[in-house]
Amino acid sequence: MSTQKEGLKRVLTLKDLTIYGIAFMTPIAPAYIYGSASEITGGTLASAYLVAMIAMLFTASSYGKMSGEFPLAGSTYAYTQRGINKYLGFFAGWGIYLDYVLVPLVVFITGALYANAAVPQVPFFVWVLIIAGITTTVNCIGVKIAARTNIFLVAIMCAIVVAFIVVCAYAVLKGTGSGTLFSTKPFFRPGETNMNAIVAGGALACFSFLGFDSITTMSEEAIRPKKDIGRAAFIACLAGGLIFIAQAYVAQLVWPDATSFETADTALFEVANLAGGAVLAGLYTFAVILSTLTAGIAGQSSAARVMFGMGRDEALPKKFFTWLHPRLKTPIPNILIMAVIGVVGSVTLDLTLVAEMMNFGGLFGFMCVNLSVIVWFFFKKKERRVFAYLILPLLGLLICAYLWVHLSKTAFIVGFAWLFLGFIVMLITTKGFKVAPKIYEETENEEEPA
Repeated sequence: MSTQKEGLKRVLTLKDLTIYGIAFMTPIAPAYIYGSASEITGGTLASAYLVAMIAMLFTASSYGKMSGEFPLAGSTYAYTQRGINKYLGFFAGWGIYLDYVLVPLVVFITGALYANAAVPQVPFFVWVLIIAGITTTVNCIGVKIAARTNIFLVAIMCAIVVAFIVVCAYAVLKGTGSGTLFSTKPFFRPGETNMNAIVAGGALACFSFLGFDSITTMSEEAIRPKKDIGRAAFIACLAGGLIFIAQAYVAQLVWPDATSFETADTALFEVANLAGGAVLAGLYTFAVILSTLTAGIAGQSSAARVMFGMGRDEALPKKFFTWLHPRLKTPIPNILIMAVIGVVGSVTLDLTLVAEMMNFGGLFGFMCVNLSVIVWFFFKKKERRVFAYLILPLLGLLICAYLWVHLSKTAFIVGFAWLFLGFIVMLITTKGFKVAPKIYEETENEEEPA
């Protein structure tokens, strides 16, 4: 293989980028955590999602600021490397890479489980191969095809989510659950709500937002990266949050008792079945399966481009990780690596462990980006816009740090083991820290005019 001199193709608009971020988060994300999170919050998950959305918007703001300065593939890795330090940049990229690697794993497992439950005649492993095959093929063809596919699939999911919200609202008006469509109880229950519980639920709900940052890995394929990347990240985070809050609100009106679900893992399907019968429950199940494709496509693509950015800076072997297909201009070797990791991991790893590892990497990367804004703008460039370049990113940093330190012991053991492996890789690639990691400099004319 030989490294292609041409860069990644600039084809993505603001709409494409926004849909990409929403596709990674998936509109149906509450289905994965609703039962446990609703019980933790005492039936006020809508409030927890509101807290989580506000927290993530701080970090989305930081990603927007850094993407405007450094519109490069590599995202968290690129921003931390240039904003703070070359070596910390490597660890930031290595940490967030863990998140991107595991997102396809989570959705492959989840999608295969639901599909296998619906069609048990087809083995779990075969479903994994089918889902992995579709996502890998789409990503190899190119990001424009991936963007169009995501728009189509996200549109279907959003339609089903809207149907879920409308049917639930209608069921409530007909006397199901609380019997009233306007209530403060999904947000606050006087005499019952525990603010510590809402914060704990918010910490869990934050993980539904992991993925909005994936937009920044597409900087070199955006037509107007300096203008659109930050906007898309913020819009996707805000839109996703509102979608999550709406689902939690109507679901808790339909089923006020958060402790009475038969199975917490499938709580929203029980809600859908109560509100709209087997038809709505079936549609919601179908939407969850679709979400495995959108999140799988976005997660696999993002991880491949983080590897591309690190390979170009020679943090990973350059010749292999920066190779692009001559016609498609996609990093096919990286995409295939992600496919293999996804398939093997799906049949060997526990879903809970995978989720804990993903949270460790994602929040570690978020902290690094928030810190990068402070160091780069406020200290290095001495731009004294205190609110924009100090207060906002500091709040984002502190919130992410608070959530990070409350992860499980298992998450920290596995997470720091992963960082130690990264240390070994960096030790080898820098020849014992005798050679500093290189920084790729993008030429000024690579961004197309509006």
